[in-house]
Amino acid sequence: MAILPTSLSPASSMSDAPFAVKALTTNGRVNPLGIGGEDPAFGWQLASGRRATSQKAYEIQVGHTPGSADVWSSGKVNSDRQVDIQYRGPDLKSATRYFWRVRAWDDKGVASPWSAGAYFETGLLNPGDWDGAEWIARPAAPSELDKWTDYTATVEFKIDSAAFGMFLRASDAGNGYMWQFNVTGPTPMLRLHKQVQGTYSVLQEVDLASFGFTNADLLAGRHTVRYDTVGTTINTTLDGKLVNTFTDSTFTKGYVGFRTHACCGERGTVYDAVVTGADGSTLLDTDFASRRNPFTGGEIVDSALVVSGTTDALYEPAARPLPLLRRDFATKAGKEVASARVYASALGVYQLEINGRPVGDQVLAPGWTNYHKRIQSQTYDVTKLLKAGDNAIGASLADGWWAGKVGLGWARQYGDTPALVARMRITYTDGSVDWVATDGSWKAAEGPYVKADLQDGETYDARLKPSGWSRPGFDDEKWEPAASLESRTALLVPQSDEPVRRTQVLDARKTTEPTAGTYVYDLGQNMVGVSRLKLTGSAGQTVKIRYAEVLNKNGTLYTDNFRSAKVTDRYTFAETGTVTYEPTFTQHGFRYIEITGVNEPPALSDVKGVVWGSDLPSTGTLRTSDSVLNQLVSNISWSQRGNFLSIPTDTPARDERLGWTGDISLFAPTANYLVDTRAFLSHWMADVRNSQYAGGDLPAVVPTPQGQFGDSGVGWSDVMITVPYSVWRSYDDTRILRENYPAMQKFFQFVRDSAGPDLLEPGRTTFFTNDWLNLDDPTEQGILGTAYYAENARMMAEMAKALGDDTAASDYSKLSTDIRDAFTKAYVAADGTVKGNSQTGYAMALTMNLVSDPALVEKVGEKFVAKLALTDYHLRTGFIGTPLLLPALSKIGRDDLAYKMLLHKDYPSWGYEVVNGATTVWERWNSIMPDGSFGPVDMNSFNHYAYGAVGDWMSQNIGGLSAIQPGYKRSRIAPVPGGNLTEGSGRLKTVYGLLSSKWSIHNGAFDLKVTVPVNTVAEVHVPAKTRWAVTEGGRPADKAKGVRFLRVEDGATVFEVGSGSYSFGVDTVLGGLGEAKEAAGELRDLVSNLDAPGAPTASEKARQVQTSVNAAWTTYVTGAAQSTDEHVSRARARLGEIGVWTTQQVHKGTLTASQGATVQALIGRIEKGM
Repeated sequence: MAILPTSLSPASSMSDAPFAVKALTTNGRVNPLGIGGEDPAFGWQLASGRRATSQKAYEIQVGHTPGSADVWSSGKVNSDRQVDIQYRGPDLKSATRYFWRVRAWDDKGVASPWSAGAYFETGLLNPGDWDGAEWIARPAAPSELDKWTDYTATVEFKIDSAAFGMFLRASDAGNGYMWQFNVTGPTPMLRLHKQVQGTYSVLQEVDLASFGFTNADLLAGRHTVRYDTVGTTINTTLDGKLVNTFTDSTFTKGYVGFRTHACCGERGTVYDAVVTGADGSTLLDTDFASRRNPFTGGEIVDSALVVSGTTDALYEPAARPLPLLRRDFATKAGKEVASARVYASALGVYQLEINGRPVGDQVLAPGWTNYHKRIQSQTYDVTKLLKAGDNAIGASLADGWWAGKVGLGWARQYGDTPALVARMRITYTDGSVDWVATDGSWKAAEGPYVKADLQDGETYDARLKPSGWSRPGFDDEKWEPAASLESRTALLVPQSDEPVRRTQVLDARKTTEPTAGTYVYDLGQNMVGVSRLKLTGSAGQTVKIRYAEVLNKNGTLYTDNFRSAKVTDRYTFAETGTVTYEPTFTQHGFRYIEITGVNEPPALSDVKGVVWGSDLPSTGTLRTSDSVLNQLVSNISWSQRGNFLSIPTDTPARDERLGWTGDISLFAPTANYLVDTRAFLSHWMADVRNSQYAGGDLPAVVPTPQGQFGDSGVGWSDVMITVPYSVWRSYDDTRILRENYPAMQKFFQFVRDSAGPDLLEPGRTTFFTNDWLNLDDPTEQGILGTAYYAENARMMAEMAKALGDDTAASDYSKLSTDIRDAFTKAYVAADGTVKGNSQTGYAMALTMNLVSDPALVEKVGEKFVAKLALTDYHLRTGFIGTPLLLPALSKIGRDDLAYKMLLHKDYPSWGYEVVNGATTVWERWNSIMPDGSFGPVDMNSFNHYAYGAVGDWMSQNIGGLSAIQPGYKRSRIAPVPGGNLTEGSGRLKTVYGLLSSKWSIHNGAFDLKVTVPVNTVAEVHVPAKTRWAVTEGGRPADKAKGVRFLRVEDGATVFEVGSGSYSFGVDTVLGGLGEAKEAAGELRDLVSNLDAPGAPTASEKARQVQTSVNAAWTTYVTGAAQSTDEHVSRARARLGEIGVWTTQQVHKGTLTASQGATVQALIGRIEKGM
């Protein structure tokens, strides 16, 4: 057969770029402003036009001016390390800018030029640096709550189904009494409850049959109940009959409200509610006919309030407009300002203005932390905002996480009064300094923000905005002096991560009018942030704006899944005209915007979505030839963006938005690929360790609102170990290990203590049970607990070793092995069945290496596949099992099934969400049911990244990128083509530089292009069974510069490459000739050592075969196909002669049968290769 001409391309030319240092970072950030005082960590990247370049030494200089080293010089340090390099100079000073630069030496001993300069600037590092700055607020008004002590509440109601409850003396949705009329039993009952921090307890049960009532009576028509609260006594009168008198002193004041719950089919209707104070004053008199709802929940239908579902309806008094704070100041006459900084923080959230212009580009500063332990401060460069002479500074405050609703809709979890603290440092060109601070000279007044709540929305009345209030010369004579509050300065710490910012603006794509006067705009993408609307109206006109993630079938907003969150903004015009309104002090999760109250609908171009999120640098991308997978990648990315807002949250839309530890524990590896999480997760981990209990365990959410999800469980509290480990592995950042190591040890000891002497951990949990949201495929708690115990020990061993704690590393490593053996003994049967037979159980056993015997691993794999086959390879896993599912299949060599599961488009699957219109990852596999109905309303977010953890497998197997050593110092580039994919690519900006992989299969030919950063190496896996078939840049791969053959593994040939760009291909003809070339050498050596008649002649022919095969290989590489055919023909002729001779000698007995078989086998290999 003639050999076709080779398609080898000429070698790509190398760049002539010199060795240089670039991309300097401090604490993982570029030129950070306002860092803390701990020794910063430096990092940089390298550039070189030469392949396989590495760093052998570096030198860092830090100074007070660019290019100087008057603060610290490292001297020349012989090291290849270029990340996480600790500053070792004198203690840093507050409010000081430091400049630094670095140079490096390459593996040839050549020094780079000094890098371009970088800098970092410290914030205020010590409480004393805030001297003179007071925490100021608007003077307090009389408490509305104090009026609600003794009162009479009269309510006309109807029980529509099951039960109807009423709150009494409730300070918020989690604390107060709840008296419930219940008709689910044989006789009607009045059940008296007390709720403390969200936990209900039954105080008393009253059988209303003893008062002549039946269930039919209470379900028929309207009834009137009166509650008289006097001191510690509550009297209950139903339809004129006193049915109960109860005494309890737990709550002495609080509002009224109504409660039903969807779990029991509870539903009620309220027609009228009147509350009269002990002094005869009217505290509440409802007017539902005017469609005014003074409660936090319920829906007005036909002049009555219908209460159902999961949303409590608590009375909400009229809000007091949020405060503005201001003061004038002046720069020194005759002096020029060199620089100016504002150091600020708040209880609540704040926005500063100087001379009428906004300060900074942050939103929702200072962010959410455990305010009882630490409060972040921000540093702003305001040099360009000041002018010579008179100036003014102002601040708008809102409740934020401090006093607004957090978690399950509970307000005032930390405090009830927003406050500001700030110091401005003005430095003049002569070196002198002035300070302006928050103190008694500031003035306060009500502003245009009538209400602003992160969950409920913002109400903005432009009529209340004082014109020019933050400009100098404003008349604030009628403003009140600001009140000074208790100092919390000792809790202030400079913010260590990137703040929340506006990161993108989306245009509306289409509009509809589902009902008259109701206009719905579709942004085409579920997002987190606020709207930006160009509105036209008349003075005093109010526009109402609502939001939703999805629509009902009739085109109206679906908001039931928001639970108690109102998610509504309102704007009132100050004067007739056109304005642009963009809320400041709320945030929503939405795709759809509903606008009502306008005379004409805004044009499509006048409606936009402003995306908010912690402003983390994007690092990783993944593309495939499959549009559904590409959309899935987009969905995962958008879910990460929407839920990384100050902290890693679970959902951005409903009344929750909490830092669930389990969600980020599972998603962190995927997040680390998409964005640079170093500073973000390190900042959050400070709150995690601050929240650790004395015994070592953790709450389920961090920060932890009072009484909300303080309990935790397997897979959740393990975040203490999993997130630091994941960050370290992704970025080679040992700082996060050093900061958290004591807390990690404490937590691990807690787990160790909870396990028995048999090393089985029973699944220590007080809140979470099982594999959360699995589809009727539960996993035994002991399996979960013991698996995590073993994995925690493994991770602790690696991290202890990285920190130099070798003794602990050895202990953890041995313990991990012992736990794995105990797991196998307790939970894995001899036939490979994992106890409980759940998908998650098998996936954990395989991916966490809980079975050591290879034969048993094979059996476990077979049982796993059989389990999946029962559901036609559709997943049933929950939060814990889902990230492990596809890796487990890859572990047993079943990438084909991994692709099958990934590419499903029917329920339940990732693709099912995509084909049903998802643009973010859903919380549940059944958030939308196959029949189009919505999933369980009590917990149904359409933006929840947990199931997006599959992105880690995708980036490693489709993108082909994974880390062998922390930070990708040594990486693995191993794309695994599968399914219907013909192309895939991954690009990752590692701490060392760009690591990339791009592969394609066209007409059966595989092509792989890779880029490896300077000072790193990669193991490249090319899907070829022989190294001879692999080319790089137009030549055999093992002949290419910077490429070294390592091994053949799992059907792929593995090469080690140094830095640079490479283009690999697979040429089966070249591979065959290479195999033939190798076998020809073996044939010559064998025949030359045979002792038989004619052996010298046969040996010469074997030499000629080798010569011809080598020549065929060479001419094929150079493209001389005709010559290749000629050499192959010569080789075949000589092979035939050798074959005949061998057969004759075996027949004569001068060669043994074994010798003859070996010769014939080599001839066969050569023939096959040619």
